[in-house]
Amino acid sequence: MPKSDIEIDSSVFEQKARLLAKKLGKSEREFIKNQTGLLAREVAKMTPPYAGKPTWPTNTAAVGSAKDIKAGKGAIIKDLLKICKTQKSPDIKKLWKRHGAGPVMINGIQIAAGIIMNESELRTWHRKNQSARLRTKQLPRTSQMYVSTVVFNRYAKQQQRYVGRAKAVFYGAALTLGAKVSAPPNVKMNMLSVYSYGRVKGVSGKTVGEIGGRAGGLFHTIRHIPMLKKNRLEKAVKRGEYVMRKAAKDSNFKVV
Repeated sequence: MPKSDIEIDSSVFEQKARLLAKKLGKSEREFIKNQTGLLAREVAKMTPPYAGKPTWPTNTAAVGSAKDIKAGKGAIIKDLLKICKTQKSPDIKKLWKRHGAGPVMINGIQIAAGIIMNESELRTWHRKNQSARLRTKQLPRTSQMYVSTVVFNRYAKQQQRYVGRAKAVFYGAALTLGAKVSAPPNVKMNMLSVYSYGRVKGVSGKTVGEIGGRAGGLFHTIRHIPMLKKNRLEKAVKRGEYVMRKAAKDSNFKVV
């Protein structure tokens, strides 16, 4: 399955965060790590699957829910039904004896492109009908393939294991950076099948936070990145200002 790389780098975010860290008297590295971890968590929240229209990230630790995973698994079924139609196993065997690999013709009219006999053939057919962005084409009924319900269900179950893989990239990055974060079992399980990183390093005398990784489906997330970075910076500044004002108030200094 095609994979996509994504790397998030926000020099403006980091520059302003460093200045704020100095004002707060906190370790620059600690502050950058904390804010980059929270950014990773927010990116994970805006990464599919989601049960409905994604809402803007809140301060909750969860990056997904059981409903999101259920929606993702349902999407797998819908995608497969765009390219094939099911029949009972005995009927598939009869069709194979009569038509072989296909096409399936009745009275000189094609009613199906052919017959799929196992998961390997269905996997090949599925990939053939996916775009570079993993979108499954909607084929006309007469261009779809027949497949037994048993084979269809086994293959669908295999594919459903990968639901949550894209979220797992940024869930893993958030964990690495020490952010408080939780995720459904499917997301946690898929951490082992994705490339993910969250790190803080020194570059030319300054501290830089980076998150990124590789997994199919990450292109869905890219359009949210600019606003997510801006949103995280605003939250960091607001939080910093609140802490500074509270510290001044607690010390009996006048807050202006």
